[in-house]
Amino acid sequence: MLKLGGGLPRILCGVSSSTYSLRVLVGVTGGIAAYKAAEVVRGLVRAGAEVSVAMTPAAARFVAPLTFAALTGRRVRLDLLPEGTSTEGLDLYPHLEPATRADVFLVCPATADAIAKLAAGIADDAVTASALALPCHCSRWLAPAMHPAMWSSPVVRANVERLETAGWRRIGPESGAMACGAEGEGRMAEPDRIIADVLAGCFDLAGRRFVILSGPTREPVDAVRYLSNASSGRMGREIALEAARRGARVLLISGPVEPALLPRHPAIELHSVTTAREMLAAARAAPPSDVIVFAAAVADAAPARPARGKLSRDRLGRVLRLIPTPDIAASLPPRPGEYRIGFALESGDGRARAARKLAAKHFDLIVLNGPESIGADAAWFACAEAGPKLQWTEWGRITKLECARHIVDWAARRLGGGRTATETP
Repeated sequence: MLKLGGGLPRILCGVSSSTYSLRVLVGVTGGIAAYKAAEVVRGLVRAGAEVSVAMTPAAARFVAPLTFAALTGRRVRLDLLPEGTSTEGLDLYPHLEPATRADVFLVCPATADAIAKLAAGIADDAVTASALALPCHCSRWLAPAMHPAMWSSPVVRANVERLETAGWRRIGPESGAMACGAEGEGRMAEPDRIIADVLAGCFDLAGRRFVILSGPTREPVDAVRYLSNASSGRMGREIALEAARRGARVLLISGPVEPALLPRHPAIELHSVTTAREMLAAARAAPPSDVIVFAAAVADAAPARPARGKLSRDRLGRVLRLIPTPDIAASLPPRPGEYRIGFALESGDGRARAARKLAAKHFDLIVLNGPESIGADAAWFACAEAGPKLQWTEWGRITKLECARHIVDWAARRLGGGRTATETP
């Protein structure tokens, strides 16, 4: 997925960047290192990203906003109120646009003042307000730059630790000569390193393959009726999109879902099926993968002999005999080097049943949820890894997008990517 060209990684190959580019918001704060931010922005643009810039008033005293506007071809966000005389559209909400669309938020340079505000949730400028409006899937990055004495201050370190605990990732600072003549740790990392780290962090699954089973199955009763469930396919969709955004190639084997809920991404191949048997056949035919995710809500039973025509109402009860559908996960033996992730939808606590399922189906990770998650955008989730001593980790009530990030983060760590889940601070 990452391809070197011109010394910088290309994000997308053969795809319209206007449709699929990584959306990066760079927050520039007030330090002398702000001039280096221009090189960072230029490099990200050259790498194929869609880059926007927000600046604090102090940053605008070091580098003219026109510089960043020229590099990105986009308006620079400077104020919390609409600029000029504009009273229409997204111009009314500079703290929301482009923040709510960002895939990556990079504060570069991140001064001690900016770090403190981010850690405390203060939103009194375009940069810190944008930080509070980021979507949950957005990865957050800091490139600190300040005097060595400030960097070593306990309160600064505490603020950085608080942000890192919340999922922010830090690049630098480095040791070297400062503009004021001081020597020590506090110098902002060089632009090439920042660009490389951000792009590598966003594409930590480059070259990996995922197979994801998603959505419900439908088991025909007759020509017009079927047995199914209320699964929307949202969970599988979010996992597929998260893996694809991070560089993986994804085969999504999906039962019948609304077209609007099918993921659209150049790295996702969609294979549509209807019944459990069709889903099993498609999974068996899938090429070897690094990760297979059993997120489908497979119907547990199917009519033994579906009628070719429409059964009359009074005949349904007399002729409808049910047989079990194939247990897809149990029917697919583990492949060497492949991580298997399963779901257990249980009423009540359900941990004992989920643990048995984890072992019986040779899962490496199992995600536990309840019936309320079917068709919902958010639900309660917990997970457990295979091992000699089973320990549950509660994720609590989160969105399916956040759950997908946890699952893909787990897979990335097992595959060597090492990324941790990003939470909104």
